[in-house]
Amino acid sequence: MSVLRVIAAAAVLIASGAGSWASAAPASGGELSPKQIYQHYAPAVVLVMCFGEDGNGELGTGSVLDASGKVVTNAHVVIRKSTGKPFPTVRVYFKPSRITGDPKTDLANPKDAVVVAYDSKLDLAVLELKEKPAGLTVMPLGDADSVEPGDQVIAIGHPEQGGLWTLTSGVVSTVVANLGGVPGKNAFQTDASINRGNSGGPLISRRGAMIGVNTSMARKAPDGLTITAVNFAVKTSVVKDWLARAGVAADYEELAPAGSDAAPSAAEAPKTRPAPQAAAPASAQAPEPELPAVAPAAPEAKPAPETVVKTLPKGKRKTLADEMGAKILTPKKPFTIQDYIRKGMEEMEDLEDEMRGEIDKRRGEIGGGSGPDSE
Repeated sequence: MSVLRVIAAAAVLIASGAGSWASAAPASGGELSPKQIYQHYAPAVVLVMCFGEDGNGELGTGSVLDASGKVVTNAHVVIRKSTGKPFPTVRVYFKPSRITGDPKTDLANPKDAVVVAYDSKLDLAVLELKEKPAGLTVMPLGDADSVEPGDQVIAIGHPEQGGLWTLTSGVVSTVVANLGGVPGKNAFQTDASINRGNSGGPLISRRGAMIGVNTSMARKAPDGLTITAVNFAVKTSVVKDWLARAGVAADYEELAPAGSDAAPSAAEAPKTRPAPQAAAPASAQAPEPELPAVAPAAPEAKPAPETVVKTLPKGKRKTLADEMGAKILTPKKPFTIQDYIRKGMEEMEDLEDEMRGEIDKRRGEIGGGSGPDSE
């Protein structure tokens, strides 16, 4: 009888695909498949496009923090290297119900946003939408301290030469303290595929919560040797602490650590408030007078992070090696960042032309037909 029980138990494990990263159903311990995570939380991932008066711009990814419309991203996405200040125009695009691969269809109805706070050394920034769309999906924040090397993760973003709202998978390779020599910039190293355009996007655990903000990738060693599958994400624990120090009130949702009774609902989620601290960490020291350009930092001692706050105006599993490796799980639809920046600028110019035409039309009506088309 005991032999039959062992065989039956083994059959159940095989049938359920226990431990499979590609399982379509929730695994044990409340874990989700990549498809489930994408379906539920990809709408909380946005495309951030910034423009300057000179036509230059930047593109990255962000995550919706709370129902009020706050978005967390990388500082280097929204801060101009030439000035150390935010781009004058910041636009946020939300995921359509279905990705077509056509930018004209997929990138529609953008929302304007302003930079509320940023920290160039931590490479974090928070945006506030000027107009909140209906039915916002919020990305819950997970317990980064409970994540260990070997845990499987996914990233969602807009990698250049890839596609919009691309999902990739990998594992946490290790944890890194004081990334780039910046005090308090604790991060995960991951082999999940991350490229230019993914900056500011979420690194998500199998429990369906953001555990890191993708921030940089190592591409070349000092001797010029190409490095692959070495990417970094700032831990959400760093994000939470920084939000509190910066005085940014965000009603973000938190997913309880694995093994706890239950995760708090959105209504029960704590509000982040600036609070006095007995001993401020090194990352909360006084800011420097000028912001440096954002770039992957060398591992050497650096001044403490600087926080700037602005006030708003009112397949299938094959082998263990296959499973552990990084995978691209959404169709590849290549694009270049400059193409989208150019498209965004053209849309803005078209909108300005429409506004000027409408103004001329109304002036003509008020003037009793003395507008530019009258004779």
